[in-house]
Amino acid sequence: MIGIIAPLRDERGTTIVEFAIVAPCLMMLLIGMMDLGFRAYVGVQLQGALEQSARQVTVSTSNDPATIAASVRKQIQRILPRATVTVTPSSYYDFAHVGKPEPITTDTAPLGTYNTGDCYLDLNRNGRWDADSGSGGTGGSDDIVYYQATVSYPNLLPVGRLLGFSGTTTITGTTMMKNQPYAAQPDPPTICN
Repeated sequence: MIGIIAPLRDERGTTIVEFAIVAPCLMMLLIGMMDLGFRAYVGVQLQGALEQSARQVTVSTSNDPATIAASVRKQIQRILPRATVTVTPSSYYDFAHVGKPEPITTDTAPLGTYNTGDCYLDLNRNGRWDADSGSGGTGGSDDIVYYQATVSYPNLLPVGRLLGFSGTTTITGTTMMKNQPYAAQPDPPTICN
């Protein structure tokens, strides 16, 4: 007798198989989101520590760069004991010239670039024209100080290394502060070469 043959389908256990397929992707996504969240947290902590430390130095009479670096390092290493923290201050004459070249006052051909025979304002007072008008350190009275802090730390989760990325994370924070006017800021000389 030919009867209707019921399909041989047993669907018990399919949920486990589907979960086994989806779980690795879901776990990678969750771990990646945790890593990005932690990076954002460290970035916020770095920015806050840098601004607080820079402000303390700006209003005091001691402007030692080592003081700023030690303060930022102390605050960051509370949450990341193995982190490497560096702080680099550069001082500028005013806000308008941060990261910019020293202004040319008398320009000879070719125009728009510094060349022999041009006159310029020596904002950092070093006797030569510079493409970046800043000088190292925290400067003097009324100077603008641009602080750049960098934190490097080993990744907390190994996801990046599994995907071929670096095993360390580097985050950078910056801030600018104006030193208090405890003395008169000297006018920059005009130099012609």
